[in-house]
Amino acid sequence: MRTIGLVPMAAKPYHAGHDGLVRIAAAENDEVHLFVSLADRTRKGEVPIYGSDMKIIWDKFIEPSLPGNVDVYYVNVPVQEVYAELETAEAEKDSTTVFKIYSDVEDILKYTKTSLGRSAPSLLANDQIVTRGVDRNETVNVSGTAMRALLSTGKQKDKKTFISLLPSAVRSNGEEIYAILSKKTKTATESVLRSYVKYILERITLD
Repeated sequence: MRTIGLVPMAAKPYHAGHDGLVRIAAAENDEVHLFVSLADRTRKGEVPIYGSDMKIIWDKFIEPSLPGNVDVYYVNVPVQEVYAELETAEAEKDSTTVFKIYSDVEDILKYTKTSLGRSAPSLLANDQIVTRGVDRNETVNVSGTAMRALLSTGKQKDKKTFISLLPSAVRSNGEEIYAILSKKTKTATESVLRSYVKYILERITLD
């Protein structure tokens, strides 16, 4: 049977823990559907993370670094897309695909047999839906809350820590990623935008 990993995440920002989870899913499945929210995250007391900024980072740095069997989908509500894909497979009636849902060990508990059964009763009954909770000890013990806190201080030591907790494949671009997300100065923001426009134009030329 073909296996598809379903990975929903907000990823504000995308850090080494997220990357570890995606790579586990990529190693355990034929293909992975990674559902990413581009909604802004603005919370009182936290540095805001904007979807438009994350899209720049995804396009320029993250997507090119992912395993070849991972497809990224930018959506409004990632968890809803997991259920939508299961419902589509359920409607096919003769689907033999096994779907494996990935999340952290707490959020995976939200995928109950009751909720999954409402969306895809036949798939569930045929053991074609599997849930896989990934503990932070399997990846990197870091949270989005901690990453946003590191972004907010402006301190050089926190900046270095933030960059060290990015996925290893994009860590060399950590200065630019930090500048995009922290936006400490207008000059830095303009520099990032100019760099991104240059990157897009180069890709158009290559294509």
